[in-house]
Amino acid sequence: MDKKIMSVLNELNEHAEREKNGEIQIPREEQMLSITEDTGKFLNILCKGIGAKHVLEIGTSVGFSTIWLAEAIKEKNGKVITIEQDQEKIKRAKENFKNAGISDYVQTNHYKALDLIKKQKSSIDEGNGTKFDLVFIDADKENLKEYFDILIQVIKINGIIVTDNILYPEKFRPIMLEYKQHVESMTNVRTVTVPIGNGEEVSIKIV
Repeated sequence: MDKKIMSVLNELNEHAEREKNGEIQIPREEQMLSITEDTGKFLNILCKGIGAKHVLEIGTSVGFSTIWLAEAIKEKNGKVITIEQDQEKIKRAKENFKNAGISDYVQTNHYKALDLIKKQKSSIDEGNGTKFDLVFIDADKENLKEYFDILIQVIKINGIIVTDNILYPEKFRPIMLEYKQHVESMTNVRTVTVPIGNGEEVSIKIV
């Protein structure tokens, strides 16, 4: 892996660990709340394994997961479209992308997730967009089912949707169980829970 990318990833991972351990005391809304390093590696390997070129990320935060995704698709000159509502986090993410040297492979959007997902679907329906190879969801849990129902229409056959926090934190268990049951009920999807990091639900569109 490129040294600049690895340096930024290591720095962000260290910062996240210090937040988690309470060494850094900042308001929750300013915290990274990012995926674990193992989850980042998992996403990177998954993208490379399926030859992903077009990736959508719901929930940028400060760009830790985005960098893992972008590193995987840059050899194919691909693009990660990422969405974040917090303007300050977008600013931090863009700086991290610049430092990692992957800005050309990321399109950052200051949007509500549902609004941009619908916009992407409309663009694809009109023949002006490309369906995604992989989607990563790390956003508000209340709208997950609605997100999924739209996203499954904007990914390719054999495209993958990965949803974070399926197992942890425990406070999300009831709503995540409801989400998992919803995904399992769909006849055009095969899905499995991968116990890595906070738990990832990996769902593939088979039809």
